[in-house]
Amino acid sequence: MAAILVDYENVSTTDGLKGVEYLNVNDTLIIFYSQCCEKIRAEYIDMIEKSQCKIKTYKLAKTGKNALDFYIAVECGILGVQGEKQISIISKDKGFCAVSDFFRIQEKLDGVIVRVASNVENALVVLNAPEDEARKRLIKEKTRTLSIDAEQARITEHRAFVEKITKAFEGTEYEKQTDKIIRFIEGRDAKTPRLLYTGSMHEFGREDGRAIYQVLKQVV
Repeated sequence: MAAILVDYENVSTTDGLKGVEYLNVNDTLIIFYSQCCEKIRAEYIDMIEKSQCKIKTYKLAKTGKNALDFYIAVECGILGVQGEKQISIISKDKGFCAVSDFFRIQEKLDGVIVRVASNVENALVVLNAPEDEARKRLIKEKTRTLSIDAEQARITEHRAFVEKITKAFEGTEYEKQTDKIIRFIEGRDAKTPRLLYTGSMHEFGREDGRAIYQVLKQVV
């Protein structure tokens, strides 16, 4: 559960909304904007809608230096008093660190965490509600760095494997089940002929399983 406050005037031209697809029905997304940044990419709206998170917007009423920053600071205070424990401000403005520090030293607001992050994805990783651990692991898994050489080799090997299985069943009555057969093979922990045989019958039925196994044992 998190409240995400977006300083849209500050991050509208960067990747501030990156990660909105990870929001869920328990989260609240609040976008603060002004007349100079009234547009948002359609893909973000689509992801926000699919996430089913609560969404609120505040448009700046009167222009003024740091006006939106004050809006955001006040909203943080309101949310903290209302019992929101996990709050993140999406902005590249370092001044918001003072808001985070203020909440940290307030005994009456004990347990309320306010973080500042450059985008939604980074915000969800640093918030620490126990119920959000699965989401944090998912984001970390998807954003981890990989070896270019190793991944190129893995992709090439996988494509060759798919092509081999596809050709093996080409023209057979099981040709339309090629995708399912590939998923079955890739999902097996053991690759011994015996387990391949029993697994095929379990997955496709006794008769079809035997026939599919006869093809697979030649190519796997």
